Amino acid sequence: MRLKSWATAVLLLVVPGMTGTAYSQTKTKVDAESLARVTHDITYLASDAMEGRGVETKGLAVAGDFIRDEFKEMGLKSGTEDGSYFQRFDVALAEQMDPAGSKLEVTLAGNKVSMEVVKDFQPLMAGGSGTANADVVFVGYGISAPDLEYDDYEGIDVTDKIVLMIRRTPQFGVDDSKFSAESARTHSFIDTKIRLAKKMGASGILFVNDGSTATDALSRPRQFGGGSRRFTIPFLHVARDQADKILAASPLKAGDAEFKTLKEAESHIDADLKPISQPLANCSALCVTQFKSKSVKAWNVVGVLEGEGPHANETVIVGAHYDHLGFGGYGSRRPRSTEVHNGADDNATGTAAVIELARRFAKSGKKPARRMVFIGFSGEERGLVGSRYYVDKPLFPLEDTVTMLNFDMIGNLRNNTANIGGTGTGSGLQEVAENATEGLPIEMDISPGTGGGSDHLPFVRKNVPVLFCNTGLTSLYHTPEDDTETLNMPGTVMVVDYCEALLKGVVGMPERPKFSQAPGAQRARVFLGVQTSLSQDEDAPGLLVGRVVPDSPAAKGGLKVGDLMQKAGDRQFRSQNSITRFLRSKKPGDKITISVLRDGEKVDIEVELVAP
Repeated sequence: MRLKSWATAVLLLVVPGMTGTAYSQTKTKVDAESLARVTHDITYLASDAMEGRGVETKGLAVAGDFIRDEFKEMGLKSGTEDGSYFQRFDVALAEQMDPAGSKLEVTLAGNKVSMEVVKDFQPLMAGGSGTANADVVFVGYGISAPDLEYDDYEGIDVTDKIVLMIRRTPQFGVDDSKFSAESARTHSFIDTKIRLAKKMGASGILFVNDGSTATDALSRPRQFGGGSRRFTIPFLHVARDQADKILAASPLKAGDAEFKTLKEAESHIDADLKPISQPLANCSALCVTQFKSKSVKAWNVVGVLEGEGPHANETVIVGAHYDHLGFGGYGSRRPRSTEVHNGADDNATGTAAVIELARRFAKSGKKPARRMVFIGFSGEERGLVGSRYYVDKPLFPLEDTVTMLNFDMIGNLRNNTANIGGTGTGSGLQEVAENATEGLPIEMDISPGTGGGSDHLPFVRKNVPVLFCNTGLTSLYHTPEDDTETLNMPGTVMVVDYCEALLKGVVGMPERPKFSQAPGAQRARVFLGVQTSLSQDEDAPGLLVGRVVPDSPAAKGGLKVGDLMQKAGDRQFRSQNSITRFLRSKKPGDKITISVLRDGEKVDIEVELVAP
């Protein structure tokens, strides 16, 4: 699963804690044979032999073969005309800096100085490939903040010039600085600085660490811009000692003062927040950045169970991505780790659900009312590549595809509650989702919004109704610790049981759902200031407070770490979604009463919400 848009939206409301690593097993009994099958499939897919199922690994191909063989054995026919079950496509890997094609040459008073790539400077992917050859202008911290009465670009023309800028902000780390306020943090963001320099007309950027940075190590290309090219302006991270050599030859001036080092310049700016931006005398630079990309072959695995009856030509897709992060690197929350990232929850659990559901429907002895297409998507972790490819080159017409159900991380059921989203994308889906819980021990937090940066999104964009099932993030997300032993296997089977009933309802709908645009992620209107913990017992009746933000409404109201938030008014808090939706209905200034369980006693906490 890619880093989620729904998680990002929640950050301003109640930040999902990432502290839990293990959960008590579901006490409700599940079918022993189903549990054995699902456990086997997840364990196999998440084994070290699968090499983390990265798109560059042999393990991903082994996993694809496993899914295909399971589809074959249960009698599903190939979804591709060649009978292979594989829909093949290319996955572009993250671009890599080309040392031979990257250059930084600085001319100081007529003398050319060539810097050594990786040692003296590092091109960063945020600026992409390109060339800049121009005079150099020092622009301080590269900030324009008129509201703070500070502007490094005021009175200086950087059109078609290469700018030399410092990381972070003036007076960084000073508590009472103008730039210490939360609202001023954006001025320190790398993207903000690049975007502003480009807006001001700069042709290239030389970027140096500020003096408060613990180390002057050069950034790797994947940092500062997430490894993707978003700006077309050469962006080079330069070592401070090399920047000092530039200033030694072309000193900065402020009145009678002269500054020949970055430390001197920073100290002067930080002292009274007065920029000293200026062209560097007799200084020009040639910047060349070059990045190369390569691609690998990948494939979706597609099995088909044909329908029977008047709606047999309509299609219901059941999918999950089976790729993960391999040995780390791209996408890992441990970017320097080279350990295998097994991706047990993300997304061996979802893949096992697709296989198990295909198995159950294929062995039921009765053809479904609509065609069912079961897909293991690949390349999800690289940007939903497989699902995007499918909707661009569908194996069954999208106009006849009535619903797509996507699984992504269903292995950590807590409070017997899982999430099902997307009911607002199709008429009748809300009712079907609600009815599917009948007779089952599981509760579903049902949401009309789609949420989630996962494989259902390309279908939504093609006006196909979708449903998205998950059990939420944990602290193990995109780390090497996402292993089988951390999962709630009986809970996973309960989710599969629910989705079997859900699919029976969708497949059997008298009329196909009519697509509608579900409400998207809403910008947070209020701020509470609580970080929930996922380390609580799954049977706990509420949400455990893992952190309270200092000076936040939660802190001022008296919420404490360890409190179990149960409800506000008549709204029960059973999952992260439930409290998020509750807060989205509020506005700044609203007062709410949160009922918590504290040391075994019930306590009511009154909180006045504020704007983010």
